[in-house]
Amino acid sequence: MPLQTFYNLNEDRKKRILDVSFKEFALHTYKVASVSNIVKELNIAKGSFYRYFKNKLDLYTYLIEVSYELRMKQLDKLVINESLTFFDILRENFRDKIKFDIEHPVKSSFMYNVMLEWNTKELEHIVNSVKKRAIKLTENMIIQYQQVGKLNPDVNPEIGAHFIMQVQLGIYDYLAVFKGVNFKENIRKNQHVFNINEEELIKIAKHFADIIKTGLENKKKKYD
Repeated sequence: MPLQTFYNLNEDRKKRILDVSFKEFALHTYKVASVSNIVKELNIAKGSFYRYFKNKLDLYTYLIEVSYELRMKQLDKLVINESLTFFDILRENFRDKIKFDIEHPVKSSFMYNVMLEWNTKELEHIVNSVKKRAIKLTENMIIQYQQVGKLNPDVNPEIGAHFIMQVQLGIYDYLAVFKGVNFKENIRKNQHVFNINEEELIKIAKHFADIIKTGLENKKKKYD
């Protein structure tokens, strides 16, 4: 976590430091990302950085917390809506994630990179912790809906929640492979991260959510 010197900075200065740091880690893997690049962009001495954070890992961990808390504030508003079914929440969550990505593109790309760092030794425990926190929230929701008979009781809640998270991550792969979205290049050029309009993005996210609900099996077809 940041040192007290960072917290003593004014809000504009703190935001500038975080914005530059988010961009560096959004464009590069953890190993490639450089404190030197960050301080150069900020036009400060490298020694000044270490008055704000102990090291690169300390900064990286804090960026995760900032992004995660921002996303959870958005999700909390959705979860407490008791009028929604589980699949309503799932669809709205996917929609809201797209809106989050549009409003906070660099933070979103950063968190996507975090999820891919599971094989980086230094980050393994951090990435697993982030995933488990995200999975636990969905797992608890699955259990609650199972208890009132709204979801299949045979589904393992932990596995189901993990599957949903993987599907959400898979939306980015789909956009890259089939829609030609180059997240890093767009960030590097300070362009919109998505070269697709919001309506189409939400439609794609809804389709992913609907597949989770209905599956691929043709329920009308009779099998021998």
